[in-house]
Amino acid sequence: MHKPTTTLRSAIHEFIADRRSLRRKPRTIAFYESNLGRFAAFIHAGKKLRLAKALKRSRIRRFFADLEARGVSQDTFAAYDRVFRTFAKFCLAEGWIESDPMADRPRLRQDRHKVPDTLSVPEIRALLATCDRSDVGIRDRAIMLMLLDTGMRAGEICGLTADRLDQGGRIEIPAVFSKGSEDRVVMFSQTTGDALRDWLRCRGMPAPDEPVFLAVTGRRTLSQRPLSPGGLNQMIHRRAEAAGVEGHRRLCHIWRHTFAKMYVMDGGDLESLRLLLGHSSLDTVRIYLRFKTSELEDLHRQRAPVGRLGLGGKQKPPETFISGGGEQIEANTRSDYVSDRLDARYLLN
Repeated sequence: MHKPTTTLRSAIHEFIADRRSLRRKPRTIAFYESNLGRFAAFIHAGKKLRLAKALKRSRIRRFFADLEARGVSQDTFAAYDRVFRTFAKFCLAEGWIESDPMADRPRLRQDRHKVPDTLSVPEIRALLATCDRSDVGIRDRAIMLMLLDTGMRAGEICGLTADRLDQGGRIEIPAVFSKGSEDRVVMFSQTTGDALRDWLRCRGMPAPDEPVFLAVTGRRTLSQRPLSPGGLNQMIHRRAEAAGVEGHRRLCHIWRHTFAKMYVMDGGDLESLRLLLGHSSLDTVRIYLRFKTSELEDLHRQRAPVGRLGLGGKQKPPETFISGGGEQIEANTRSDYVSDRLDARYLLN
């Protein structure tokens, strides 16, 4: 039955409650709340604005036109599109609207040709070089190496407790801390393990259920509060600014992209990468098969058949990894993880 008196604010509240009842991830629920809240603010939705009036196609068009005027990315467009479609279907099923305002609207998809941006080896070196031997510097260095070595998300790093650290270099990540639906295990190398032990000596060994990484105070000293995703992003931005790293490469998530791209560039397969990143589909990780021209040059230089034959008396060239800045780094052929491949000879000098 149609319910014309339902307001937009009430519908959003009921929609979020429904998502919680379906045991959607906290991050997913926060994503819905944030994006629908922005729409409500854009149309100046007061407490009494009726849903049927709020979800008119004309209002939705104006909202997306405003996103375009603000220069948001194609991926952001696609995210809002998914939110509106899910919310509109829910409202239609509840009988609050007579038709789906998104039904005839072309679906907005993510940019399938976008090449993920990553940090170069010189940038990683520069970021690590900003960390001194203070407690905060030791903490930040351990965090950055762990981000690079495991591909963990910000929320997973911040939610890491001592009981999920394994002496063999493994970390158990429950599904509740990630976007995936299953628990997973990630690994870290000896270099990262050493940095982590340095940090735990400063921090003091936490109890099994206590967080591994602590926040810092405004005076740059350690607190007893757990590190939050917001605090982690602020730390990465501050270190990137000090290292001269520009643009969106100052974001925490760029480390996850860097791990994945380095893993693929060094010969890792997509299925193992999918498991390590915690994605449910191979389609999600295929993005890391998109290469910049400089990356294709790297791979061709490593694997070109004629170059490896040693014709004309020349010896077969060594495999290399060429950083974004053009610096040639000799590759390590062991099938270990990133910070073992880029060990003290490369990253930590």
